[in-house]
Amino acid sequence: MSVIKKLHQVTTDGALSFSEKVNRLLEIGTEVLGLETGIVSYVHNDTYTVVQAISPLNEIASGATFPLADTYCADTVNANGIMAYNDIDVLPGASHPCYALYTLKSYLATPIQVDGNLYGTLNFSSTMAKKEPFSALDFDYLLLLADWIGAEVARDEALSEILSQKTALEEQNAQLNQITELAGVGTWELDVETKSLIWSAALKRMLKLNEKQDMTPAGALRFMANDKVESLYRSKMREIAETGEDWTYEFEVITDAGEKRRLKNSAHPIMKDGRCLKIIGATRDITDRFNTTQALKQKTAIAEQALKARSEFLANMSHEIRTPIHGVQGMLETLNSSVLTDQQKEYASVAMRSSESLLNIVNDILDFSKIDAGHMSYDVEPVNFKELIEHQIPMFSRLAQKKGIELITETANVSNTLFLADSLRLSQILINLLNNAVKFTDEGSIKISARSTKYGVGRFRVKLIVTDTGIGISEEQQKVIFSPFLQAEESTQRRFGGTGLGLAIVSNIVEHYDGKIEVSSAIGEGARFVVSMTLDCANAGSIRDKSPAIAINRTTPISKAVLSESRVLVVEDNEINQIVIKEQLKEIGVSVEIASNGALGLEKVKSAIARRKPFDLILMDCHMPIMDGLTATKEIRELGETIPIIALTANALSGEKEKCLRAGMDDFISKPVGVSRLGDCINYHLWHKQEMFKDPA
Repeated sequence: MSVIKKLHQVTTDGALSFSEKVNRLLEIGTEVLGLETGIVSYVHNDTYTVVQAISPLNEIASGATFPLADTYCADTVNANGIMAYNDIDVLPGASHPCYALYTLKSYLATPIQVDGNLYGTLNFSSTMAKKEPFSALDFDYLLLLADWIGAEVARDEALSEILSQKTALEEQNAQLNQITELAGVGTWELDVETKSLIWSAALKRMLKLNEKQDMTPAGALRFMANDKVESLYRSKMREIAETGEDWTYEFEVITDAGEKRRLKNSAHPIMKDGRCLKIIGATRDITDRFNTTQALKQKTAIAEQALKARSEFLANMSHEIRTPIHGVQGMLETLNSSVLTDQQKEYASVAMRSSESLLNIVNDILDFSKIDAGHMSYDVEPVNFKELIEHQIPMFSRLAQKKGIELITETANVSNTLFLADSLRLSQILINLLNNAVKFTDEGSIKISARSTKYGVGRFRVKLIVTDTGIGISEEQQKVIFSPFLQAEESTQRRFGGTGLGLAIVSNIVEHYDGKIEVSSAIGEGARFVVSMTLDCANAGSIRDKSPAIAINRTTPISKAVLSESRVLVVEDNEINQIVIKEQLKEIGVSVEIASNGALGLEKVKSAIARRKPFDLILMDCHMPIMDGLTATKEIRELGETIPIIALTANALSGEKEKCLRAGMDDFISKPVGVSRLGDCINYHLWHKQEMFKDPA
């Protein structure tokens, strides 16, 4: 019997299952090709799954999975065509990764296509080598079998999909009926031609009607609360029939029991050849929700008005109180400069300390009221952080000396850098932290440290660390210590006073500078506060005031030697974009590596650093799965690396560039980007390497 006839008999036998048909087709293949083993596989995401197999010992189980790379079928998939090895010892030989894994000596396979896409492979093999190469007839048989098996797979998948859809539709219909009843949704249907109207039982119950009562369009209109609603309803129904567009609306009705209710109605026209046949709809009683929403709006308006009044009151009162306090302090200073007895000096000193405490409280309230009202302002000026700290230290040194506490400062790390910030707000951070440290420390020491590390071009990550040996803070209270009006313990407030606003204000200031404040402490073991902020460097000008670097590009191109020795990492999740950028960079003349997300990019950077072959430049997409570009940039900057990082993103909305620069990136290019513009950017950021090379050309 011919091969074609055998194939026809198998595929037209309605009594055979899909598995039985494939098994018969594999048997036919082993017979005509003279190979003992036949396998149909499914390939997905580099995984090879056995769909059906026949072999002398039946040792290959359906459903078994292997890494595709561990099979000879990886060659078939990569070639996207027939792969034939009549003697594996000769070709591909012992160097092939699969040689040591299997005892195969001959192999013949081709991809299986289903609906134009790769499904898997059809392969036949033997533990004996074939003396002669596979013939063209062998190839024809193989392709014929693959086509027939592909057709059977497609037919089986289509049947499964139909059965699945049928089951899903039946379940959905049953669920829909249950849901509409449970949710109190009433449905209706209007026949435009006959003017017949059908209401569901749920809708009739909603309007307090007898479920057996028939409904007409005219009868439905009598439930409208007033003529205006009825007129709108009539006009909209005509509009739906003419335009074929949906309409959702809310309106008030009066039920058959005389009760006012608010309904939400959604209408959808059924059109055919531009003519409306029916209008179907769903109606829901939203009276309770509507009343609740109205009540919430009213309460929200009252609450917002109260918050505004509170903030304005606090701000006004703080200003009003500050004026007389300054008068009191001025008079006390004048009094102290006059001739006083020792007792009078003591009294004046007590009064001055009391006025200072009162002023601190008022200042806290004023600042918090500004934050609460969103009116906190920040100046931008060059600030020497070392000098700012040294300016505040003398005041606290006197307090520390009185208590016998050692005050230690470490500011050398920030001595040569000016930062763009508000000196008053930075002082507030320092004063609040030092004031707490001195207040809650009776013996031991207080240490103030300031550090800075580069965080991209013209930007620094600045840290202020205040450590004391005071009474400490419990773990429970550390959770609320930065909340307004809360102190570490109730007993603390009674003993030391204060508003509990200081650390809340510090936290808000730190957040403004894209930073955070952290505390580590234990009762009786002191406390350590760490403030981290991202500040622009004033020495070189603010990066935020600059246009993208490519706009002020070097006029002389970098030499080919520099480019050929430069390594660029592209962190991009889109495969097409990867290819485009890679080709563009090849045209420019640099070496390229690709990472498909921020996490992989970060690992490549770490690996390159470990090998002492760091990248010269990174092109970073912003929006990626697993880890986005902004997070990856921050992680790279935490490594202490100053590699130029260029944002490469399709998002050109306002504020995107600023977000990238704040994250530690050096430049911003929006997609699409051409080779010329990309080359200009690379030219600018790799110019510093020009002096290290000489162009052989």
